[in-house]
Amino acid sequence: MSVAPACPRCRAGEVLAVLRLPHTWANASGGPVRGMSEIVVCARCDAGDPLTGPIVAYFAAHDQVRPESLDQLARPLRRWLDRARPPEPDEQALEAEIEAWYRGDL
Repeated sequence: MSVAPACPRCRAGEVLAVLRLPHTWANASGGPVRGMSEIVVCARCDAGDPLTGPIVAYFAAHDQVRPESLDQLARPLRRWLDRARPPEPDEQALEAEIEAWYRGDL
């Protein structure tokens, strides 16, 4: 059995599902920049969330996806997929990181 990667938010929880969403934004010159955002379901961070909690609960009860319980997982996954959106960038955190880079702290 493979070990799931650690959550990028808490660095401790197990990642149970990953949604990769393509997106595009304009750079300073106005040209398109294509990227990919990842949204994860974490066993630790998302257990209490009404949208992702059922996914966490499924994997707490099942060590893997099984055909006989697929419908039990499919419904909450579809709800999550329909509503999942990449987080908005934190402008203050970005500015702080830029300043740290200029200072040579990164």
